[in-house]
Amino acid sequence: MSLTLVNQVFDLIKLNNKLIAIESPLQERIRLLKNITSECFSQNIPCYLWTLEDDALHQLVINEQDLALQPVSQYQALPKSRREHYFEILRFWKTTELEGILILEGIFPWLGESTTDPDFFLTAEWIESALINLKLYNRNSNKTAILLGPNANLSSEIAPLIPTVIQQLPTVEEISAYLTLMLPSYTETEINNVANAAVGMYLADVEYGIKLALASGLGNTQELTKKLRAYKIDLFKRVYNIEFLQPPTISVGGLELMQQAFQQYKRLLTPLAKAYNLRLPKGILLIGPPGTGKSYSAKACSARLGLPLIVVEWGSFRSYGNLAEYQLKKLLALVDRINRVILYLDDFDKGFAGDDDLSRRLAGMLLTWMQERTSEVLILASVNRLDWLPPELTRSGRFDDIFKVDLPNYGERHSIFKIHLARFDKRFRGGDAFTESEWRRLLKATHRCVGAEIQALVERAAISTFCQMFSDDIPPLDELPPLLITLSALLEARQNINPLAIREADRIESMRNKADLQGLPSSPIDSSIYSVGNVDIFG
Repeated sequence: MSLTLVNQVFDLIKLNNKLIAIESPLQERIRLLKNITSECFSQNIPCYLWTLEDDALHQLVINEQDLALQPVSQYQALPKSRREHYFEILRFWKTTELEGILILEGIFPWLGESTTDPDFFLTAEWIESALINLKLYNRNSNKTAILLGPNANLSSEIAPLIPTVIQQLPTVEEISAYLTLMLPSYTETEINNVANAAVGMYLADVEYGIKLALASGLGNTQELTKKLRAYKIDLFKRVYNIEFLQPPTISVGGLELMQQAFQQYKRLLTPLAKAYNLRLPKGILLIGPPGTGKSYSAKACSARLGLPLIVVEWGSFRSYGNLAEYQLKKLLALVDRINRVILYLDDFDKGFAGDDDLSRRLAGMLLTWMQERTSEVLILASVNRLDWLPPELTRSGRFDDIFKVDLPNYGERHSIFKIHLARFDKRFRGGDAFTESEWRRLLKATHRCVGAEIQALVERAAISTFCQMFSDDIPPLDELPPLLITLSALLEARQNINPLAIREADRIESMRNKADLQGLPSSPIDSSIYSVGNVDIFG
């Protein structure tokens, strides 16, 4: 919460720190400035604000519980004939007779790591030099400069000189305390329910999400919680580029050994496991060819453990360029604050295909977080090619469990078919419409098909059946005949699908062979009646 952050800042000021960096999100800016100004007022300290946008100096004051800005005539902006003229405020604060706290917005982009742009480099060097001189020149004065921005990225040269305070996401207790003021008519139980739905958002986001929900009209707390959670999911998508999914209700065809491991993970989340100092694995790798169900397994894990699922494309961090580490830091802070959640890193290996410095830095950040975190976060990562990962990521203590997610066997394909057929044909909802010999024919025809291809095959057969049943005339919806998918429709759909494991046989077999050496099996030996080993060739 910003009040805690303000206390940290003023503690640093008491220790005679003349330069302080604050990392705070934009949406919390007004609240933070008000709290700093209020504390300055209580201590009789003048407080000023300068922003790069208008290059003007204002004194901050609290006017009837609101923040007001009063122009400071002593500072006059220079004509911008040189780049450093945009930062004349640094030279002014060094020599002016004004004292107090100066908040500077918009300087952090010049204080990060080095750049190859000579003009940008010279400006950055000038700013760093000006800040160092400011710290030395004002060491015996009552002046403090605070650098403020959403990304307090400081180069290794200047970082030791500037202590950094980071505004963390509020805890559920802090959100509850804020909601008690915002929703005075709600009971303690109702406040706790809304606060739990809001975890992962800053107070400004919580406030906006609640106002948005209330404006649409609500009947009860359950509706508010539901709408606030929907707003949070949309916010996470826009801010973090992730999917935030509540535990789904799904059926899984096969992968029994992996499902048993998920059940063990659930037991490790209990207070009893904590009493014995037992913990979740640091991370779990799911390796195998594309389409074999790695992403579906992550959703199955979410359903089995009853934990929300955060899905992120690991390779997407590369698209952020210089901001990649900042985006990863924000995401890991979010995951830590939510705490009991599954973090699923999809296509984890693709983020290391370039084998460049950025990949290594991101891997280093992830490793450090995995080693030091105390939150109960289960990390799943899907990989097609394990050899693309840096060796330090795959040693024991990093990703403890590695599961091979292989092409489904006959029994698993039978289960997958029934799951997808049940979506369209009610005969498969708890029952069966095919004979054993029909199933054997279908399963033989779909040898080397993965789960995603079986799903596509069933959907094609359902569409074909639907189009044959009805012409352009639409019958009454209360008199619809059942959709009955036949074996011939499925076999015809199979003719239009060329499985990846056949189309790219060499590449897929290479992946499977390497996964065999590195991963634990996700499925036991096929013991179903459809197993190839159970076929009576003399019958």
